[in-house]
Amino acid sequence: MYEVLIVGAGISGMRLAQLLQQRGIHYCLIDARLRLGGRIVSQSMAEGAQPESGHHRYDLGPSWVWPNQPRINQLTRQLGIKLYPQYDHGTLVYQDQFGSIDTTIDAAPMSGSLRVQGGQQSIIDHLSTKLETERVRLNHAVRSITQGKAGVSVKCATACGAKTIYAQRIVLAVPPRLVANAISFFPKLKPEQTQAMCDIPTWMAGQSKFTAVYSKPFWRNHGLSGDGVSHIGPLSEIHDASPENESRGALFGFIGWPAQQRQALGKELIAQALSQLRQMFGPEAAHPLQVSLQDWAADPLTATVADLEQKAQPQSGSLKELDHIWQGRIMFASAETAKVFSGLVEGALEAAEKAFNDLIEYEVNH
Repeated sequence: MYEVLIVGAGISGMRLAQLLQQRGIHYCLIDARLRLGGRIVSQSMAEGAQPESGHHRYDLGPSWVWPNQPRINQLTRQLGIKLYPQYDHGTLVYQDQFGSIDTTIDAAPMSGSLRVQGGQQSIIDHLSTKLETERVRLNHAVRSITQGKAGVSVKCATACGAKTIYAQRIVLAVPPRLVANAISFFPKLKPEQTQAMCDIPTWMAGQSKFTAVYSKPFWRNHGLSGDGVSHIGPLSEIHDASPENESRGALFGFIGWPAQQRQALGKELIAQALSQLRQMFGPEAAHPLQVSLQDWAADPLTATVADLEQKAQPQSGSLKELDHIWQGRIMFASAETAKVFSGLVEGALEAAEKAFNDLIEYEVNH
């Protein structure tokens, strides 16, 4: 029996695992995906190939770090990962509801933010080297959690069939709405506890990101920052995602159209996004070296049906109903449960830190 079972190997679960390992606590970290990182994933130029040291990757999930976020700044320093400023020189491209283009607006919405060299997945890669491999199990999808006299038993679906894992306590480092949607509890949770999980939208679950990579950031030569705002779309918000050394150029944007509309268009959505970039940034934008489209609403390990109507990044609801479930044997530690930086990478680290402190306090008192 493990002292702690962590469900969810995103940055929150991985950071918690690292802290528990440093403390000498017997833990196991599992995830339903075949990879580590959860909603943090970065793509290299050679799709499917392992990026070489120093090569840039393009974030399909979270992109930015801010100077006022203490945990992620400290963690990247500890891991030896460089941060560099978001490019913010030049003017913003504005497209109104009639399609008219204005390139004279002096505004930089993300000025002051930082990007991670090698993409945010560099953080995941470095954290993974800190964990004992035998304590990490992928392709383990939790189906049920049962309360026992000494802890909990957790039934998982794996490639080798059903498996049961026993632990004294369990930390759910996955979005609460996914827990309510995919996991059965025996005995059943109180209705207000289940409702609380369902009421907390999953960060990024309704979002879709499009990235176009070019041989160089050509827009900079035209006095443009790479920032863009459109009231037509499909891209509603656009930013420069180029590597610091300008070895490539990259533009990425959030697709503002609803999930159902995006999915109905299929590959046509890429063509429409490139057409829009050409209108806003010139003919060179129509000929990228590579494009990627990450629709988180189409990922069943991120989004539920309830998330498909999400039009903006949500704020978390009340979390008080999720405290002390089964006398504290069940805990939550996803980005959505953070009180200060809810939904952000910093919030995921905040939730991991709180879970660790609560686990240590429980250990001391028992």
